[in-house]
Amino acid sequence: MKKIVLKTAAKAVAVVLLLTGCSERMVSVESQTETIEKTDAVSSATINKTAVQREDVEQAADALVSRQEDGQLVLSHKYGQTVIPSNPERIVCIKLEDLALALGVDLEACQIFEGYYLEEQIKELGIGSIAVDEEANTINLEQVLSYEPDLILLRDSFESSVYEELSKIAPVAPFDLKDTEVSLLAMGKILGMEEQALLRLEKYHEKLNAAKETLSAVSDSETAMLRVMKKEVRLYPASSNDMSRFLYADLGLNPDPMAEEYDSKESLAISMELLPELTAEHIFLVAGYGSTGGSSDSEAKKRLEEMKQDPLWQEIPAVKNGNVYEVDSRLWLAHGILAVEKKTEDVLAYMAEK
Repeated sequence: MKKIVLKTAAKAVAVVLLLTGCSERMVSVESQTETIEKTDAVSSATINKTAVQREDVEQAADALVSRQEDGQLVLSHKYGQTVIPSNPERIVCIKLEDLALALGVDLEACQIFEGYYLEEQIKELGIGSIAVDEEANTINLEQVLSYEPDLILLRDSFESSVYEELSKIAPVAPFDLKDTEVSLLAMGKILGMEEQALLRLEKYHEKLNAAKETLSAVSDSETAMLRVMKKEVRLYPASSNDMSRFLYADLGLNPDPMAEEYDSKESLAISMELLPELTAEHIFLVAGYGSTGGSSDSEAKKRLEEMKQDPLWQEIPAVKNGNVYEVDSRLWLAHGILAVEKKTEDVLAYMAEK
């Protein structure tokens, strides 16, 4: 802006006053414009990132599903390949309930247990029960057989012998639950529900983006996720573990510096002596073993109560400020679309008002 030199002091004062008022208004407008531009840039970046991610997910799902010359779909998976029957009507689901329910699959039977974050939904739908021994990682095959399935959806965390036994009952479609989005879309493909799967993923990202926007006011605050077990305490890393990754990658929270350091560590264990070095203003605290807990959960919770009395624990900023949030291990150690959405609801409930 050119400076205008005036010949009289009176004119100079008048112009300065005028320009000062204009300048303040211009700064205000420029500030608003800058804020809008930044917001637009973030929104645009989010949209572009989502588009790229969606394309990657679709390509990965396409790689899992092929079609034979006779038109039958074939699913490639950890154990080999499965020819998918046309229009399966009696579907049994084992440890993939999250994806199946998110997609709206009509299930004949599935796993259900007390305290399961999907327990209420499963009961409301009147779905039958399949017993799974979490510690032995085995399935009640007689129960599966009793439902006379024509397709079995299976999480691929079981030994190959379990897959082989189930395959004697009906074709088995295994999926990697940790690769949530790809598995959801591939499941949609083999069940003739690809469009529903794409729409569900879109809804999923809309929920996460809305939560991220709500949490933007506290996104600069450092956050950490700790897990108390029988014999150790774990600090979950910022990006290398999918249990905690959603907090930072999807919800935009700021990881504690130590959580970033743990991205490169083989062990997640953290000593009591190191805990006071956590500068996190918010801590999500899990005590237990999720769906495999049993008696081990009780021991983990006992350890947590002992930790709370330790002076080292009381030195952590989040502890001092009352910002330690004890969350359900059966949900927070779970994988899946619905699991992340429910965990996000927890985050909003604890942090949105901070």
